[in-house]
Amino acid sequence: MWNIADDEGATVTGKVGRPSSFEVTINDKLVYSKLDSGHFPAFDKVVEEVKNAAQGRDVEAVTEPDKSSSCSVM
Repeated sequence: MWNIADDEGATVTGKVGRPSSFEVTINDKLVYSKLDSGHFPAFDKVVEEVKNAAQGRDVEAVTEPDKSSSCSVM
């Protein structure tokens, strides 16, 4: 598994949000919201977007859910 924090130049921060929330924001752009989708994001897709941002490319929303997670918002 790749750790985002181990990538040179990457800074990863976290903060407490609303209950049941998990949101990914890259360069002030919301990339994924568990509150909107009901699932956690596909980790590899989030990593891909972090790499895009690190290389100066545009960041796109992650739409693919994590298929290994059984967590969902009811």
